[in-house]
Amino acid sequence: MHLIIIGGGEVGHALARALSDAHDVVVIDHDPAVGERFSSLDVEFLHGSGTSTATLRQAGIERCDLLVAGTGLDEVNVVACALANRMGSPKTICLVSKEDFLQPDGGADLLREQFGIDRVLWPEAQLADDIVRVIRAPGAIDAEAFLGDRVRLLEFRLEAGSALARGPLATLKLPPGSLVVAVKRGEEFLIPRGKTQLAAGDKVFFMGTHEAMHEVQSRVVAGGHTRARQRVTIIGGGDVGFRVAEQLDRSPDIELRVIESNPRRGEMLAASLSRALVLQGDGTDLALLEAEEIGRSDVLVSVIDNDERNLFASLLGRQLGVGKIITRVSKPGSLRLFERVGIDVPLSARGAAVASIVHGVTGGPSNLLAVLEEGQAEILEIEVPAGYTPTALVDLQAPPDSIVGAILRGDQVIVPHGSDRIQGGDTLLVFTTAASAPHVRDFFLPRSG
Repeated sequence: MHLIIIGGGEVGHALARALSDAHDVVVIDHDPAVGERFSSLDVEFLHGSGTSTATLRQAGIERCDLLVAGTGLDEVNVVACALANRMGSPKTICLVSKEDFLQPDGGADLLREQFGIDRVLWPEAQLADDIVRVIRAPGAIDAEAFLGDRVRLLEFRLEAGSALARGPLATLKLPPGSLVVAVKRGEEFLIPRGKTQLAAGDKVFFMGTHEAMHEVQSRVVAGGHTRARQRVTIIGGGDVGFRVAEQLDRSPDIELRVIESNPRRGEMLAASLSRALVLQGDGTDLALLEAEEIGRSDVLVSVIDNDERNLFASLLGRQLGVGKIITRVSKPGSLRLFERVGIDVPLSARGAAVASIVHGVTGGPSNLLAVLEEGQAEILEIEVPAGYTPTALVDLQAPPDSIVGAILRGDQVIVPHGSDRIQGGDTLLVFTTAASAPHVRDFFLPRSG
């Protein structure tokens, strides 16, 4: 495929790195110095504007299969996609930073109809929604919902003395409708079997029905129960912080505070939120955090638009005794560093957006539902073709490092075990490592000959 990427920032570089080995990639950026970042990649870098017809022609827009506009300016991204649509016939993906572009009857639909933009992504909105899901799953360090919240995935880090580390999985008697789909131990992913023994420090991924996962959560969380009311503090009232606050402000079981340094922005937040307490101040000011007893918070969310300040605010919260720290990381490469210094849940909006785009290029007929652990694992939705011979999971010979976590058959959700059969027309939710994902995507494709 011939791919054009407008913008050589974090998104553009990550996309080029992921796709350049197998595809013809051209990167366009107005800053010639950005080209140095791509010198080690097999890509063509063009100094110019994505809104220049001459530059787009030079990039090969007439033969382009996909154009991704990911600069920091929404207007540039929209215009670049519109020009691409007029000059060629590529699929276009436009990254935006404002909710207006996603509103029905005037947002994404209008961009599609008037400008020919196939897909609009707002990474910050996805980040905010991810944060809210984690907050609403006390004790978990990641949370995902699938099939209209009928199937959930929760990730926990096992504490010392956990009841789940007292014997092999086969002896733990997990709630019906739940399944351990993966264990991450250090840097290694394990697809568990009945004899697998969990250990303190393991990251354990559970998948199951909403009801079963609620029971799993009560077993994993220290003390066997969670508080009826959570105290949540958000540092940073920008787009992400505001979107998180809006969702939590409607929850009677959340006691919410927002710390915002800009007085005018703080006034807007106070006027828009009905229950939250909005404080004007610097979220990295230790005196302020101590005065407001931030250490009593169950969750601290730091979403300042600066990695260094986010890390500092988060470490202060940890020292003050906050139970769970969720931190925005602008540079996906910094995720592992944040985790190593004690941040419970470091999240990157751009990282998830990049993985979603890459899957759109390489994923074939499967759908990418979630990206986990800095892109090391994925949840795929796969349709089993009609006429597929019913096969028990134990006999499936599926690709290594993958496991079927749930089966949707008509209106029935099945959390399977080895004797359960897969049949034509089923929809599968499959947990897989990134390395095995291509094999999983191809597994049910018809074989020639």
